[in-house]
Amino acid sequence: YNGYTTCQIHCGFMNNSGGDIDKQDKNFVKKCRFVVASGIFDGYDTPHQPSNISALSQKLFCFLMVVDEKSMRSIETILNITTDEYGGKWAGLWRLILFRNSPYDEPRRNGKVPKLLTHRMFPNAEYSIWIDGKMELLVDPLLILER
Repeated sequence: YNGYTTCQIHCGFMNNSGGDIDKQDKNFVKKCRFVVASGIFDGYDTPHQPSNISALSQKLFCFLMVVDEKSMRSIETILNITTDEYGGKWAGLWRLILFRNSPYDEPRRNGKVPKLLTHRMFPNAEYSIWIDGKMELLVDPLLILER
């Protein structure tokens, strides 16, 4: 003991410690202030398109679906995926965010990372709403925030 106490505590995810997203996705999420997030791991589900979304919500919200590589391959075979000029992949309203270098061996545990650490994955978001991957958003997210 030298009279000084210093300690670094790392979250354990995102940036060098397991779990990462591609550069084009990091750049995209920087602009997201309002987020509807979801996740699909191990190819169990396909993205359900949100219903009853107002034009204003479509402009304000980023709809971000975090997927692992197995799910991305599965989704690409089932749905019509589009790619924007920056390399981002889209399934309707959902921006597919590929989650690489998963910290766990088990998909169920990896699925908890974006759910519990949404604030780390999307640090500029002021508000976020999590929708389970097997669920469908039926209400405009602005109405949810208003309540």
